[in-house]
Amino acid sequence: MVHGPPAPLLVLALLVTASSAAAQNVVVDEGTFRILRDGRAIGTETFAIRRVGQGTEARVIANADIELELADGTERIKPLLQAGSDLSLSAYQLEVSGREPLEIAVTSSDRRLLARTRSPAGEQEREFRATPGGVLLEQGVAHQYWFLSQLEEGTAVTVLVPRAGAQDRIEVRSVRPETVTVAGAQVLARHVTFAINRAVHEVWYDADGRVLRVLVPGTAFAAERTSR
Repeated sequence: MVHGPPAPLLVLALLVTASSAAAQNVVVDEGTFRILRDGRAIGTETFAIRRVGQGTEARVIANADIELELADGTERIKPLLQAGSDLSLSAYQLEVSGREPLEIAVTSSDRRLLARTRSPAGEQEREFRATPGGVLLEQGVAHQYWFLSQLEEGTAVTVLVPRAGAQDRIEVRSVRPETVTVAGAQVLARHVTFAINRAVHEVWYDADGRVLRVLVPGTAFAAERTSR
């Protein structure tokens, strides 16, 4: 069992609380996804994305509570991401509880990203290069695709995948209109195909950039929004 959160996790939690109380707090998006694996429902992801502050001082804070019923027991995942007004990564934390508990804290400074990981196997620290326009995308976390919604077809940026301990490039391969069903209603969506190291990620957005559906065929992961 992991005992007590690393200091960066506490710092980010306090930062979120203070910001929410002292500055303008606007809900950008919130809701719930049904999580599927191999077409079978295994849990839910309840999330909120907020913009705190104004102008260049504004920050975007996104958090979620993910509960999964897996073959080897229940897993609970709590990601918390803070980004700047340009959506560049400022800080990130991930807490996983269940059979394999895990804590990750990512901080950004001096053109580098420092990731600290703590698990029953011990602690590890890795450094990654911070690049302009770089994004973070955790494995199996649907709402974080919102941070990719402004990328245009043909562009490519650096992506950090903390739980995998990897940094790669994400490319927007195609963007096309398509109708999808959300909570029993037909919605005109923007279907975007991303590629990360040749792995395909299919995402459907509404006109406001909200994530409606996610499909990653290579990992059998899918997420469907439960309400409009």
